[in-house]
Amino acid sequence: MHLTLLDTNLSDLANALKPLIGKTMANFLPETILTAGFLLAIIIDLLIRKSANKKITGYFVLLVLGVAFYTSWLQWQPYQAGSTSWKGGSMIFPYTTTLVPIVGMAIVDNFAVFFKLLISLSAIFVVLMSLLSREVEERGRHNGEYFSLLLALTLGMFLMPAATDLVMMYIALELVSITSYIMAGFMKENARSSEASMKYVLFGAFSSGLMIYGFSLIYGITGSTNIIAIQEVLTTQFTAHTVNQLALWIGVILSLAGMGYKISAAPFHFWTPDVYEGAPIPITALLSVASKAGGFGLLMRFLMFGFPVNFENGSLYLNWPIVIAVLAAITMTLGNFAALRQSNIKRMLAYSTIAHAGYMMVGLVAVGNGLFLLNELKKFQFDPSAVPHFYEMSGVVSIMIYFVAYLFTNLGAFYVVMLIANKIKSEEIEDYKGFAKKSPLLAVCLSVFLISLTGIPLTLGFIGKLYIFSAILTANPLTHQTPWIWLAVVMVLNSVVSLYYYVRVMQAMFIKQADAQTAPLTSELSVSADGTLTYSFVSKAFIFAFLIPTVLLGVFFQPVVDFASNVVRFITLQ
Repeated sequence: MHLTLLDTNLSDLANALKPLIGKTMANFLPETILTAGFLLAIIIDLLIRKSANKKITGYFVLLVLGVAFYTSWLQWQPYQAGSTSWKGGSMIFPYTTTLVPIVGMAIVDNFAVFFKLLISLSAIFVVLMSLLSREVEERGRHNGEYFSLLLALTLGMFLMPAATDLVMMYIALELVSITSYIMAGFMKENARSSEASMKYVLFGAFSSGLMIYGFSLIYGITGSTNIIAIQEVLTTQFTAHTVNQLALWIGVILSLAGMGYKISAAPFHFWTPDVYEGAPIPITALLSVASKAGGFGLLMRFLMFGFPVNFENGSLYLNWPIVIAVLAAITMTLGNFAALRQSNIKRMLAYSTIAHAGYMMVGLVAVGNGLFLLNELKKFQFDPSAVPHFYEMSGVVSIMIYFVAYLFTNLGAFYVVMLIANKIKSEEIEDYKGFAKKSPLLAVCLSVFLISLTGIPLTLGFIGKLYIFSAILTANPLTHQTPWIWLAVVMVLNSVVSLYYYVRVMQAMFIKQADAQTAPLTSELSVSADGTLTYSFVSKAFIFAFLIPTVLLGVFFQPVVDFASNVVRFITLQ
């Protein structure tokens, strides 16, 4: 009798989940394409014998990434003013819990889709950079493995911002980490590359262990690994004053260790300079943009979905923004001041990315002010037109805008550094002396990218910092308080400090003269009649693919703001 009842319940549950399972595979299409592409890329590489033909795998990977970008774009839900329909996120790999009838391991919503588009576009640019890279070309017979692993890395980064379960978060982060270890040590004959990979593994394993222990504490407190169910349990416990706050804080801080390691936040940043210096420049560019984007998506999902809001006073029951604020101040300050002493431009840009992680964490602090407003939608059946200031989720929007700016600006800077390294076979800033005379185009483009990273007006980088600054100074919609003025001041002062080391590179190129110690140009380079270097049409077109958005969107930035504002459509589960 008991078995019959159990069979009936399981049958009903299976019938309820059956349509969701079919929908799951449709929503998992971009990730499925990346998985199939990864396996096919390995087979293609095995079939290609000649090292000179290994780039065929790269062109195939480029095609797969393009299809993944397109299918991700199809998942985007545009907001139409005045529309009464409101489509929230769709679950992937659904299962049941005691508190929430049906939840998922991951979700497809505009928040996740935004990061998929950003990550896939970054990966496409990196594959193109790799096809033009001297470092990758010198490892010709391993190029097939290199391009195949790029797909595995992209797959993990796709899963990170979409994960709504602690187990899926850990799996996604480990997939990215393990693949990154291999890619960082791709040039294994180079001692610097091998050292970077080893340090990456050690720091990654340590931070990963801290994170999984933090997740276990959160599971022990709430009895669930799904962040939606975790929020429900914590709401009940905080209301009844039964939550063990000490254990919860320890769990959260340990969890932040793993996520902070992925976004290069202090004090989990120690791997960044060595790995960025030792890895091939295209991989350094990918880690600095796409990997950081995936890590931020994971961190934001964890904090925004996992911890409840007190609707009586508009505050968070667990005041995680204060922890993020302190880490943001330390991260941007350490990154900028460490960059001042660097003589290698890749190490300088590595510390620069640490500082930029701090700037983006400032936007994450501002997210805490908007969570009350975000949850107010529940009173209006999730109709954004019923809430007058719905798009004042400025913290979320500002981070999205910053990532768009960071994509073009940072990838552009690394691409120019790669082209220069191809020419002079050096990454030392001292070897950039007088480079403006040898290549005015590269010198001007690199200067524009560095100006944008500084946050000077008429560049997209300025728009990103402006919205972060505006978000942190936006008052809480209920209390009307602005508690983070001190953090805004720290951000402004750090931006001023960053100007010094960016200008130092421009000074070397435009003002200083080349001397006997400056790295000579390699003999195989094409030089025009006036002594300047020449480049292929593809190289020039690729430079302008980064340069034009950096400048144009710095002036006409409203499309970026509108697109980023639509990311807040990730409130509901359908």
